[in-house]
Amino acid sequence: MVAVFSLCFNLVLTQVSLAANENWQALANGENKPFETNILQPEPAVDSYQMVISRQERLYAPEELVQEQESFLPLEGEPSVISEHWITVTAYSSEPRQTDDSPFTTAWQTPVRDGVVALNFLPKGTLVRFPDMFGDKIFVVEDRMNVRYQYRADIWMYETHDARQFGIKYLRMEELNAQVPRDYVLDHYEPAFPGMK
Repeated sequence: MVAVFSLCFNLVLTQVSLAANENWQALANGENKPFETNILQPEPAVDSYQMVISRQERLYAPEELVQEQESFLPLEGEPSVISEHWITVTAYSSEPRQTDDSPFTTAWQTPVRDGVVALNFLPKGTLVRFPDMFGDKIFVVEDRMNVRYQYRADIWMYETHDARQFGIKYLRMEELNAQVPRDYVLDHYEPAFPGMK
């Protein structure tokens, strides 16, 4: 009976089960629990200020800012995976009703393009992958979602039709050990809509 209940719980409430597993692994390593769980869905165990305001967006003393910029350059060679997250993933396009009054510009003040992802719980410039859906394609965290979507990802797509077709998926996301600065993105990536803001 216990085995049947456990199987049903894992199949029906997958997110809660995975969050409980990540909590167990964190406690085994002597770390704080990453999730607080309620009956229907796990939520990150951070307050809204920490989640929405990333490490790069806080106020620094001048010497701290210089050190942060030095450690923010992309790594040489192939980046490696430092963390895996199972999250709900959706897609969006450059429509005002899906974004805001500047649909061609991300929250990082970069132009939209293929490879942009919106996330609230990682710093802007973080490199991520969705290997089960997109293989080795690397995405850059450049946009933010509504604060009510704490532990979700939103992938930018050129066509609204493609974003609708993508729907809602539950995917494994790999967080890589490299970040890129905003100037690097502006210099090395082509915008999807040149000349538009």
